[in-house]
Amino acid sequence: EQTCPLAVSRRLAMEVLGYVPLKVAEGDSIRIAQVTDVHRFPSTCSFWTNGCGQRVDLETYRAGGEIELLEAVLRRVSPHFVVFTGDILDGRPFKQMGDTDWKSSMMALLEPLHQRGLPWTFVPGNHDDDDAPWSRSELLEIFQLPGCVAKGAKSFDHCVTLGAGEGPDCNSIRLWFFDSGGNNPDPQIRYDTFAPSTVASFQRLSREPTPPMGLAYFHIPLPEYGDLTPVHGTQGLFEAALQAGMVPRPWCWMPSLVRLLGKDRVVGSSKLNSGLFDAFVESQTVRATFCGHDHSSDAIFLRDGLFLCYGRVSG
Repeated sequence: EQTCPLAVSRRLAMEVLGYVPLKVAEGDSIRIAQVTDVHRFPSTCSFWTNGCGQRVDLETYRAGGEIELLEAVLRRVSPHFVVFTGDILDGRPFKQMGDTDWKSSMMALLEPLHQRGLPWTFVPGNHDDDDAPWSRSELLEIFQLPGCVAKGAKSFDHCVTLGAGEGPDCNSIRLWFFDSGGNNPDPQIRYDTFAPSTVASFQRLSREPTPPMGLAYFHIPLPEYGDLTPVHGTQGLFEAALQAGMVPRPWCWMPSLVRLLGKDRVVGSSKLNSGLFDAFVESQTVRATFCGHDHSSDAIFLRDGLFLCYGRVSG
């Protein structure tokens, strides 16, 4: 089991973990699998009641078969590392059922990784602790589960360096993990955002003399994901909202005009801009970012030389 020790003072909001050597065949490239928006429910749950008092049947809320899907991805991709980018758990039905046993639900999902000896880490989404019988800070215990490389970390904001050799070299990759926040009670803001102290820590750490090439992972997309044309994949949030009757009037009556004007290129981001995108661009060390959250999107965008990517919903 691969675990990396803490290597930087707690004074930084972003914890820097040590180096993780991966089992990479000679001549092979490091492959990382992103798993997002699984929405694991209690095993005995068939429905839950949402905030509007409406019954939501499990089979209509999520596709299910997430463990089988994960098995298929692992077989096809043969990754060396796995990143869970939030909403892996869904706290709402756990509270309604009086079930605090999120660990067994998570362990069942991790079993395919354990069978292959794959290291992994996790960042939370807005539903992992949503109305849950546990707090967001209590979810830090997820780092103690087998196979996680972040054992000992006290924050979801952390980074780790991966490589194929005994130690870091010019081919190593630094992975940055950020807590993008939970639901905000103000409907005009919608979601919390990245902590200013975390953005400042990233800026400080990215000024190292020779920082390794980096990738960044979080759950809720940055506002800068919006108003862009995908270079690959689909940006489907507007179409999903249209089908669900959630597009406000008069735009729900004229979707063709919305598309013509390019106003369908919307993202489910916070209305608060943390400045993290600008920090990434300024650093010139992060080459791509990966998020989840918008279930109907799996697009890749390019903005200011930075690839902005969605992970495909996994549950």
